[in-house]
Amino acid sequence: MSNPVVVPRPTFHFAPQRNWMNDPNGLVHDRGRWHLFYQFNPEGSDWGNMSWGHATSTDLQHWTEHPVALRFRDSEQIFSGSIVSTSTEDGTSLTAYYTSAYANGHQAQSRAISRDGGFTWELDVDNPVLDRGTSAFRDPKVIRYTDEAGRLRWVLLAVEAEDRQVHLYTSDDLRSWEHASVFGPLGPTGVVWECPDLVPLPLDGDPDDLRWVLILSTNPIGDAPDPEGSSMSYVVGRFDGSTFTADSPELVRLDDGRDFYAGVTFDSAPQGAAVMLGWMSNWRYAGAFPSSPWRGAMSLPRQLALRTVERTPRVIQKPPAFLLERLARAAPATVSVGAQPVELSLSGHSVLALTWDPTATGSVGLRLRGDADAWVELEHSARTIRVTRGGPAADAVHPDFPSTSITDLEGGRRGQLLVSLDGPLLEVFANDGEATISHLVTLGPGPISVTIDTEIGGPIAYTAVDIEDEKSGRHLAPTPIHADAPGASV
Repeated sequence: MSNPVVVPRPTFHFAPQRNWMNDPNGLVHDRGRWHLFYQFNPEGSDWGNMSWGHATSTDLQHWTEHPVALRFRDSEQIFSGSIVSTSTEDGTSLTAYYTSAYANGHQAQSRAISRDGGFTWELDVDNPVLDRGTSAFRDPKVIRYTDEAGRLRWVLLAVEAEDRQVHLYTSDDLRSWEHASVFGPLGPTGVVWECPDLVPLPLDGDPDDLRWVLILSTNPIGDAPDPEGSSMSYVVGRFDGSTFTADSPELVRLDDGRDFYAGVTFDSAPQGAAVMLGWMSNWRYAGAFPSSPWRGAMSLPRQLALRTVERTPRVIQKPPAFLLERLARAAPATVSVGAQPVELSLSGHSVLALTWDPTATGSVGLRLRGDADAWVELEHSARTIRVTRGGPAADAVHPDFPSTSITDLEGGRRGQLLVSLDGPLLEVFANDGEATISHLVTLGPGPISVTIDTEIGGPIAYTAVDIEDEKSGRHLAPTPIHADAPGASV
């Protein structure tokens, strides 16, 4: 019998010191700080007592936890929502919209104001301020829209989750809302829609070709829910300030892994960047994942863009600047894979970037193993990337935890992978963010061996950096991890 897996806490992702966490809420950049609010149980490590936890960062890597921002009451839980930053004569204020989930099953939208940068909140005496009288009306996301005359309008999106509809409302003052339109239903049945976001992105960087991307999270429901569980999708289209019109009547998967959900973007990010955080888990097994005393973590912050891939607009997700800067400061190396694979050693809180010429190597495979009885395999071929997690330690989490995820790639390009492993959080970015696969893994606390193999041999360039926890005193200067096998060169 294998020993129970030890799941290390992430060091360069946000995870609370203790207790349950799920969806990111109220993402906003204000006065030089990134604010992360999130679904939080202040009283235990299982879902319940939903409140808004709070953390801040100046660099999106190092986070400081703060006291609970919006706390549940016996008759009301505080479900997901959003925040916008506004400037007035009296200074900057933050306006939060969140779902009041009442004990009788009723869900409606409520409002709160902070005038001290998000640390204390005043609830609107008229709460709830937006109410359809239904039981699955939730997850308000407020965005800005400027019309051709330069007039600012606020737009609120919220879902009727079980109807698979997004309801759009408009406002001039962030107080009174007028119903503008409905989008949906669309795509697969047997799911609820949650956590909408509507993001303007220039196609291929062209400011004159602005598209709007409607982002949704979907979670299976019913008597026989899909065992793959929750996921995120998007649809590209046009938005006129009131109505969203899709270019194509299909939802496209945003992340092809099993553990990326409820992602939304920050309000007021510098230079108007679309920066997203997602919850790295899956409702199929979120309550069973063996982490303690914390349970739940956020993804890496990802900058979104829109690129034409095989004549179709596709969302591109790039890792944060702090990771790319660490890699740029480290010395690259090249390994020549021959008859035997090459093995690298990583701490388990690491980033590995690889590039190669597919005509010289054929398909490229990576196998990750730690001290737990589990493994992860990645295979990058000309047209697909495949990520599989397995082993007894993975089997022990939940029957649906062992899995294989496959995503298609545009052909004829140089092979490229960026692999981020932070304890139990694995995020794979392929072909400069064209595809992402995010997984929880159970490899143990490290070190982690990475075996690199190719179909026909050939050289692979790589850079590897260990990113340790500075607060624990284990921080190391970024240095390359050299191959242990003959044939490595620097």
